[in-house]
Amino acid sequence: MSETTTPATAAVVLAGGRSRRMGSDKALLSWGDGSLLEHVLGVLSTAVPGPLVVVGAAGSPRTVDRARVVAVTDDAPGRGPLQGLATGLRAAAAQGSTVAFVCSVDLPLLHPAYIGAVLAALGDAEVALPVLHGHRQPLAAAYRTALGDRAAALLDAGARRPGDLFAASAVRELSPADLLADPALRAADPDLDAVRDVDTPEEYESLRRRTAASPGASGGGRFPPPA
Repeated sequence: MSETTTPATAAVVLAGGRSRRMGSDKALLSWGDGSLLEHVLGVLSTAVPGPLVVVGAAGSPRTVDRARVVAVTDDAPGRGPLQGLATGLRAAAAQGSTVAFVCSVDLPLLHPAYIGAVLAALGDAEVALPVLHGHRQPLAAAYRTALGDRAAALLDAGARRPGDLFAASAVRELSPADLLADPALRAADPDLDAVRDVDTPEEYESLRRRTAASPGASGGGRFPPPA
């Protein structure tokens, strides 16, 4: 069994954003039989065997009634996703995990085949970083949890972007072709829609309509329909 699939593998969900463009808390949006946060945690729970770390905003822990969930909060507000990475990776390391799949809470089409392919691609790198739909995807990627301390040190030095961590780490960038070499992912999600996020009400409603109207389409059949 490879290191990336041992029981030490964790998941980290960043759920402390301000959701300014959405206008309401994205973690609490309705999806399936509950909230978007509960939906994402359900997907992650089937894909990794270790702790499910949920990073909330400073002073506002997320309370989730689910096995394996570890709720933590950012140490300081307003320092962006690099702060969330540092907090989440450190918390996963404290639970004994050496590897973590990290995602944002606003990925309703996330699924186990994508998570498994990214984790399997980590190899001996420190970060497996998909580059999909024209962008790096730092919040749908795999990390060594030891990078939590490095991210914290960078924050103390004034860094704020995940790119600052990547510049100081051994990163394996993953193209669509790299990921679709995995037959399970290629069959489940040939368009790699797992990383489609919902930043605005329009994007949220669009994905709700899509999954309700075409449950067998890419991104739809793997998930419960939106409520």
